[in-house]
Amino acid sequence: MIKPFQLRDTLLVLRLQRAGIPLDIEEQLTHPRSPLRSVILNTILHPRRGSSTFILTPQDDNQKQFGLAQMRVRLGQPENDVVFMSPTLANGNGSHAIWQRLLTHMCVQTAERGQLRIYAQLPMQSEELQLFKNVGFLEYGQKEIFTLNQPAHRTKTATTIKLRPQKQGDGWGLQRLYATLAPRAVQNAEGLAQGQWSIAKSQWGEQGHRTGYVWEVDGEIVAALHLKTGKKGYLIRTLLHPNAIDKAEELALAALNLTTARPQLPVYFTYRQYEAGWSNVLPRLNFKPFTSQTLLVKHLTIRVRGTSPAIIPAWKKALPKDPPAFPESPTIKFDPHE
Repeated sequence: MIKPFQLRDTLLVLRLQRAGIPLDIEEQLTHPRSPLRSVILNTILHPRRGSSTFILTPQDDNQKQFGLAQMRVRLGQPENDVVFMSPTLANGNGSHAIWQRLLTHMCVQTAERGQLRIYAQLPMQSEELQLFKNVGFLEYGQKEIFTLNQPAHRTKTATTIKLRPQKQGDGWGLQRLYATLAPRAVQNAEGLAQGQWSIAKSQWGEQGHRTGYVWEVDGEIVAALHLKTGKKGYLIRTLLHPNAIDKAEELALAALNLTTARPQLPVYFTYRQYEAGWSNVLPRLNFKPFTSQTLLVKHLTIRVRGTSPAIIPAWKKALPKDPPAFPESPTIKFDPHE
């Protein structure tokens, strides 16, 4: 049986999270939080969102293990991310079947709430990746994460790029920049990135802090930069117009200037595989490869309950009980000799 989390399950979740695997790598690198903390905050702060954490309990002799799965709503978007699964597949003892049942259940829950997609990020060529694909998730991209081999004392470097804080009115320009870079298949998978590059207001209980900056030339946004800051590190993500690829190194330096307030923290840089140039630029700035992730999505069919009962009866009432017969069509004879 799969059930949503309740407060009496606290000790069980505490035990299961020790045997599981987090799937949101960016959060783990910057400001990690446990599944128990996440679900308690969600229960208290956002009770109307519905449960985000589900527990599989043993029912028969064929399944003796408990399971735990957690997803998270993307703020301002009708989408979820799978962020935690337990137990790990390496645990064995039916863990593959547990994952399949929990993932299927989360997909159904997401669709019934009217949400359109559910995402996951997994290590490439992994057993977890194949299992997600068996449940119907599709690969749509790949992202690389680099980490900085930082010196003991990092200082700011002068650049010609002048960044300014991102404003609410930048949405259209950011959308155009994204559409210029992302292949059509990626745009379809991400819903044209609606809200992906917006900066939502911070909410109480939110982990880490995300800030946005843009580089504007002659009224057009040429580059965008998002910096996620947490207690464990910084994470940088950028968008750079293909015509300005020669400015990639300066954009990265401008991003690093934003991390000098806490130079003791590690710095990570992430980019998508279709964003050309970064694989050459980052090593020159003392970055080294950290990991690669496969991006997955499952598009969901929204269930529409009921029909429109007021329309058909009204249409029926408008019809006469004994409709008049239509006159027969006249017969047209054709004589080929005329």
